[in-house]
Amino acid sequence: MPPTQESRERYLLFASPRAAMKTTRLSSRQPVDPAQPWISDHPWRPRGMNPDDSRDSRCAVLGRAAILALIALLNLGLASPYLVLKIVIAACDLAGILILFDSLLKLVHWLRHPRTRMRWTTFPAFLGGRLEGTVTLRPRQHVMSSIQVRLRCVREERVEHPAPDGSTSHLEPYVIYEQSFETLPPGETLRELPLAFDLPVDLPGNDLGGDEATYWQVALRIPVPGPDVEAVFLAPVYARALTPLPARP
Repeated sequence: MPPTQESRERYLLFASPRAAMKTTRLSSRQPVDPAQPWISDHPWRPRGMNPDDSRDSRCAVLGRAAILALIALLNLGLASPYLVLKIVIAACDLAGILILFDSLLKLVHWLRHPRTRMRWTTFPAFLGGRLEGTVTLRPRQHVMSSIQVRLRCVREERVEHPAPDGSTSHLEPYVIYEQSFETLPPGETLRELPLAFDLPVDLPGNDLGGDEATYWQVALRIPVPGPDVEAVFLAPVYARALTPLPARP
């Protein structure tokens, strides 16, 4: 395989690089084993991973439920003879109705909006080998045209930016490798899409432990009725561990 030329293309694709992934790091991080970094560098779920930009909505749901429960308790004060207290309770009831209505709208949107997951067939995948996985789409969707698929390697670098009160530095992601193709769905509607990639051998694998991280992603754009489905998945691509040579007698 010829050497891969690294590019300096700025990350200007359709999903933020690691906004979600940085919040899902293991809270009690274990030391990363250089021979098997995938064990402790990220909460991998090979049987079904959510996209990188997905958010855990459990905290928001619990927060709304707590607010509604508090408003319900305030209604016990309606027996009070104070008019001001009754006005405050009525205002809280109105706010509770708005929160409940907004929650129902979000629930309907969540039920109707397509949800994607990735099931990794090869875990982990090593440079020079193949990366295989299957994208699942729920509920089943009618696809309007070809599906865009991208495999890319992204490297974050700290860049200095001048400011009036002194220079500041920010992490900026750059795509150093990318391969893309388009594919048609296997039928009139799409529920599962198998994917396979040949990985180059002369690039870095995932390095998620440091501040300036390197990571691989699989990005998809699926044209469906309404807004296109766009999803980015962190890919388990790693460099092969070097096997130490046996000591000479």
